[in-house]
Amino acid sequence: MAFRGKLSKACERCRTRRLKCDLHTGSCGQCVRANLACSGYRNIQQLRIRNESRVVRLKALRDAPPSEPSSLAVSVDLQARDAFFAYYVTSTSKSWDFLKRYYHPTDTPDHLTLAIEAVSLAYLWHQVHSKATLETARERYVQALRMTNIALKSREEAAQNTTLLASLLLDLFEKITDSKARNQRFQDPAEFRVLVRLTTNYLISCVASSSPVPEQLIAIRTYLGEHLDIQDPKWRLSDLMVLYADLLSDIRRGILSDRECIARCEELDFRLEKLNLEMPASWQASTTFLDAKSERAFDFRVDSYVDRNVTQARNVLRSVRILLNESLLELYAESNTDENVLTLRKKIYLDIEILTTEICASVTQYVDCDGAARMKLPTSKTWMESGSHPHTPKHVLECYTLLFPLYVVGHSSFASCAVRQWAVTQLYFISEHFCIRNAEIVAQILKDGKDTNPWDVYTTLGSYAFAA
Repeated sequence: MAFRGKLSKACERCRTRRLKCDLHTGSCGQCVRANLACSGYRNIQQLRIRNESRVVRLKALRDAPPSEPSSLAVSVDLQARDAFFAYYVTSTSKSWDFLKRYYHPTDTPDHLTLAIEAVSLAYLWHQVHSKATLETARERYVQALRMTNIALKSREEAAQNTTLLASLLLDLFEKITDSKARNQRFQDPAEFRVLVRLTTNYLISCVASSSPVPEQLIAIRTYLGEHLDIQDPKWRLSDLMVLYADLLSDIRRGILSDRECIARCEELDFRLEKLNLEMPASWQASTTFLDAKSERAFDFRVDSYVDRNVTQARNVLRSVRILLNESLLELYAESNTDENVLTLRKKIYLDIEILTTEICASVTQYVDCDGAARMKLPTSKTWMESGSHPHTPKHVLECYTLLFPLYVVGHSSFASCAVRQWAVTQLYFISEHFCIRNAEIVAQILKDGKDTNPWDVYTTLGSYAFAA
């Protein structure tokens, strides 16, 4: 240890050769005898010990050849945007396919970018139930709302298609989050689809809130009618929904006598029934009857339609007819023994039985994974062997569109007990099997016997947000 201490003080030549340095002033004896210049001695008081690990590591990384990271965390914003576009624009629903060109934020005006971010985060929140995601979504919503309002104050900006899209998206945000809310020429097909979406969304909002349809919306629909196929069943149905919205508004305001209310309900139901009978072949169901009892089929009957849109439109028609006929039964006083009234009541009971049965028959094609819905499942040996299976977003959406008509069936006090109980059972099954939490909420409302207005339930489900 003493030698090491002296060695640390030695001149450079002695340290290198590990010689004993005599530390003579000026030049040590070893260097003098070798006839060499002595380097002198170190002052050990000035020595410092440093950890150079970080410097060495950074130098190594700087000099190393570039390489791609094995994984990279994706921001919540990007995850939300991808999920939203996959659901609404490019894959599952495609009801907002006119947004394709606005996927990249660099190509999008700021107010539309913020609106897309807000609604994307809201959609992601609806899927993962993250409070932090919802808070961020609301922050983006406020920012988008402010910037959209600024754009609307500019005549040039207000006339842009992007400003209308931002307004539509903000409305969609409000429907997804159940928030309370808040002019130009169109020529090409994409712009017409925007207008159709606008009028559809606004019309559904009018029905859900029992508000009259504004004249401006009627004017837009008149304009669209000059460019679209007005014989299309969905367009004809939306025409009748305008009448239904106005009827609900007048009933809510109490401006109709019982006689006037009966007349308008009967007229609208007649027109809806007529539309139902005039549906084209492509809108008709393929009906099969099961040989064995299935929990997912009511009365052994299975009705399959060409796609979700047809199924949904026909179930909307049936649901509205059920609600109209329930109103008529309440208006026809039971004490009224008039033969015509008794005949009408019998017909209405029969109509409700037929309509509720048809809704139930349309459910099996989506929920019976062991039967009618088996072809919708992804093909994988793994899940087939394990006994469990996944569902595509498209399949889940198809099941989501069943929640409102099933509620109408389960809520109807004029439907049979068997069909009402079956509807509640399917809602609980959809909640558990397809992981749709709102299905359980709807089922619980029915189980608790709450007389909740069907259109309030429709709003709770997100209105048109998930089933347009």
